[in-house]
Amino acid sequence: MNATIDPDLVKTVQQDVNALKNDIDKMAFEEEVNREYVKKALHDSQLLLEELRERVDKLEHQQEVVKQEQEDVQQRVTYLENQQKSNQPQINYGNLNNCIAVGGK
Repeated sequence: MNATIDPDLVKTVQQDVNALKNDIDKMAFEEEVNREYVKKALHDSQLLLEELRERVDKLEHQQEVVKQEQEDVQQRVTYLENQQKSNQPQINYGNLNNCIAVGGK
């Protein structure tokens, strides 16, 4: 069987096949670009999360330092209050009554 081939039809099919190949190549390239964008976004997110974790650790440390400093200040205040109380003259009200009675004669 000898069939004749329409050259215009062959040319059209070849053009369609080439267009399809180009479209597939373009899609593959776009998918690769999208994949690279996603990889970069994930990498950037990972870096940002690490930076945030370090900042949180630093803030927690600073908070502990401030808390310790407040406790130290409170201990000093308590110590000074106790020191001041022990340096004040103690009044014995029994003796005070005797002094008033003696002074009042």
